[in-house]
Amino acid sequence: MLKVMLVDDMDVVRLELKRMHVWGEKSGFAVVDEAKNGEEALEKLQRNKADLVITDIKMPKIDGMELLSKIVAQNLCPCVVLLSDFSEFSYARQGLILGAFDFLAKPANAEELEKLLERAHEHIVSKQRETERVKKLEEVFKEKTEEFFHEADIDEIAELIQSRDSKAAEKIRHIMERIGAGLDYDTMKVEGVMKKGVPQVIEAILDTNGWFEKYIDVAELGIVNIHRFDDFDEILDFIMKDVGRIIAVFNTLQLGYPEKGIVWEVCNYVLRNIDNGLSLQTVSENLYVNRTYISEVFRQKTGLSFIEYLTRVKIERGKQLMGKGLKSYEAAETLGFKDAEYFGKLFKKHTGKSLSEFRHKK
Repeated sequence: MLKVMLVDDMDVVRLELKRMHVWGEKSGFAVVDEAKNGEEALEKLQRNKADLVITDIKMPKIDGMELLSKIVAQNLCPCVVLLSDFSEFSYARQGLILGAFDFLAKPANAEELEKLLERAHEHIVSKQRETERVKKLEEVFKEKTEEFFHEADIDEIAELIQSRDSKAAEKIRHIMERIGAGLDYDTMKVEGVMKKGVPQVIEAILDTNGWFEKYIDVAELGIVNIHRFDDFDEILDFIMKDVGRIIAVFNTLQLGYPEKGIVWEVCNYVLRNIDNGLSLQTVSENLYVNRTYISEVFRQKTGLSFIEYLTRVKIERGKQLMGKGLKSYEAAETLGFKDAEYFGKLFKKHTGKSLSEFRHKK
């Protein structure tokens, strides 16, 4: 039997609904709880979820619309029906946009309620089946992830990527093809496994390179979001492009490999502290290394002056800051530029795009 909660600040409305001969075996629903307002309903639902909530719109403390939003956000009930009188129909329609299943006109009659419960029953059972299917798939994905993404594999891939080793792409492609074959190239299963496995690789990279997420949107990597792929080759291409993007970040920003000497240390410090108004002097003081020595060795080893490298890092960081919603002048200020116009000129020089062109593309 599916559980129902009735929510209305008027006792008589709840009583009339409970007295209707639609509950029990006839509909598959039973009224198991009720509340006088949205606040009380929310507290009860957080303790014991319901299958269906029928709620009035206008109530004290927390009204029906706010209750609906909180139920959807906290996944407290799969089906919410709004009670509304004629003057509230516009709110009821807005409720459908926010996630309500339907609305019921006041005063409700048994025939309309029975028809609504029939549709709601089908909706809830369908969602339960889908939830169970997803749960089983997740169990399969967990097993397959552990089977195909061993801890040693994850560490090796992360190390290969950080070292810019060309074998990184080969290794990942090999693992991907092994996964595809093991899952009969079923795109949904492969995507599910990759959603579980790839973030582990990203996490391993971040463990030793905390600066990394300042320069690339980690949330966009590794099929973290839902995609629709037509075949396995599309997934493979998607992953390999991500691998290329990650390696490019290391190639561009983390210089000094494989020696991992003073250049490496300088790059690490700059990458971690780029938002703190850096200069050669501050880097020198914090690393306890003579600034002239840093300047000479850096140019000798990389072919770049320290200032050229610092500007490169600032531009890459600026892309991320603006990509997250900062205005160009705000990004410039964060990066230590006193003149936003000068930042714009440097940005155009390094990227080939003006700030407005970059924002438009984003």
